[in-house]
This record gives sequence, C-alpha cells and structure tokens, in this order.
Amino acid sequence: MTLKRLITAIMLLFAAGIYTDACAQKKLGTGIRKLLGMEKKNAQTELSYPEFKPLSYQEYCGTSIEDIFYNPNPEIIPISTERNFTDFSDLPDEYDIWSNSTINPYGISLVGMKDTIKIDVKGYCPPSVKHVTSDWGFRKWKFHYGIDLKVHRGDTVRCAFDGTVRITRRDRGYGYFVVVRHDNGLETLYGHLNKILVKNDQKIKAGQAVGMGGNTGRSTGYHLHLEFRYLGNPINPNDIVNFETHEVHKPVLVLNARTFAYKQEIDKIRYWTVRKGDTLGRIAYRTGVSVNKLCKLNGITKTTVLRIGRKIRYT
Repeated sequence: MTLKRLITAIMLLFAAGIYTDACAQKKLGTGIRKLLGMEKKNAQTELSYPEFKPLSYQEYCGTSIEDIFYNPNPEIIPISTERNFTDFSDLPDEYDIWSNSTINPYGISLVGMKDTIKIDVKGYCPPSVKHVTSDWGFRKWKFHYGIDLKVHRGDTVRCAFDGTVRITRRDRGYGYFVVVRHDNGLETLYGHLNKILVKNDQKIKAGQAVGMGGNTGRSTGYHLHLEFRYLGNPINPNDIVNFETHEVHKPVLVLNARTFAYKQEIDKIRYWTVRKGDTLGRIAYRTGVSVNKLCKLNGITKTTVLRIGRKIRYT
C-alpha cells in the first residue's frame, strides 16, 4: 500500500467516526426527551415554565448569614407571660336600666352563668390605703358583701375607676353612700361616708373624691365599706385587689360561674326567729341541729341571752 492510499484510508475512518458519534448523540437526545415527556408533538408546541421570584436567605429564614457568623450569641427575648387582652367584654344590655335609688335594679342572678366575662381593671385607684377591719364573707348571722377599710373622720374616699355616679343618698344600713357605674362594666359602692362630694349622673375619674370617711348608718366605728358588683351581684373584693399592697392582682378580671358560687351557700342558710320561751335547747330540738353547732354558726355561747326577735342561723 502506497503512502497516498494509507493517508486516504485514515481520513475515511476518521470521517466515519464523527458521523457515527453525531447520530448517537441525536438518538440519545431524542430518548431523553421522550423519557421526560418533552418531545415536541409538532412544530407549534412550546414549553412554558412559571417564573418564581428569587428569595434571599434572609427573606426565607428571617435572619442573614452575616448574623449567624458575626453574632453567634444573639439576645434571647423571653416570651411575656402577661396576656394582652383586646377582647374585653362589652357592657351588658341590662345596663340600659339606670336607677338613682336602687342598688340592684337588674334582678339577675349570675349563679351558674354560662359565659365568661373579661374586665379591664388596670386603671384601679385605691379608695383608701389603710388596713382591713372586716373582711368579705359570713359575719355572725348575716353575709358581709364587701370589705371594710379603716378611715378617720374626714379622710378622702376616692373613686376606684372612671365612670358615672349612679346613686348618692342615705340609707339606714350604709349611712351616706355612693354607687358608681364604671366604664369597664363594674359598679362600686362606698358606704358609711361622713359627707358625699359628688352628684347623681356626674362623670367621674379614677382617683377623684366621692366623699369623706365617716361612721354613718349601721356602723361600729369609722371605716369605709367598699363593694364591687357586676349586674348588681357582689364580687369578693379579694378576687380583684391585694389589700396589703392595694394593687390589683391581674390587669384583667375574669368573671365566671365560680365567681358567684358563694350565693348557692347563702341560699341554703335558714334562720330561726326567737320567740317567747325559746332556749338554745328548744331551738336545737325544733331544727334538728345541735346546741354546739348553733353556737358556732352564730358566734354565741350556751349562756348567751336570747332576745325575742333575734335571728338564729341553723343551716
């Protein structure tokens, strides 16, 4: 074989290899497109892809890579334990009733209430900052619906919350007293005042004077009788205020059926009115309650003289 023929043969082999390679690549490309469902059915079919806005690392994760590398010990902000209530309960429809004479004109019992009421009490101002002289609860044969705070004659008694004065008058039991309906839905009563400093239907702010400390009405000494009520139903003041610090326990007061459960116990109370010839032994026999229990319920002894007309609690 001459040199010229040898060179021609090599060139033919090289050209054949390039052609074979091109065909193989074309077939391979066609196979992949068929596998992925991307083979064009006709010349007019075009593939379209949605466009996505690229996100930075900071937008996706809420922090930047620089923060991670250059601030390895970031400040940890504790989660607040105080709930931020924005859904305080509206004033009840029954507050359309407005009376300048009756403490509870609503006639509604909240025993077994189904709803939960949330009341904003952040704006509380203590009517008196002196000590408690008589607490909420049973007191001998009757229930004490408020709390008594020590005052001296002429001490300023202040309004607990913003509101409107509903009652200013004198009563045999409360003496000179004031009732204020507050913007948050509560009502407060201030009893045994020496002098009233506000008028019916007057707008009043927390901390403003409602009267002066006194000893009027059924009272055994100078003190302020303070009540908290909702729809006329008394609430234990200790559920709202710490009377050692004179600050509210929590900024939100939650009222539910448990708040007024005490009234179920009061409804069970029964009294015996002392008549001529009655003794503790005779009352015990008639009521089926022992003399010792009668003494305990009424804060008396076995030798206590029973005056006619006195009420003796036996349940």
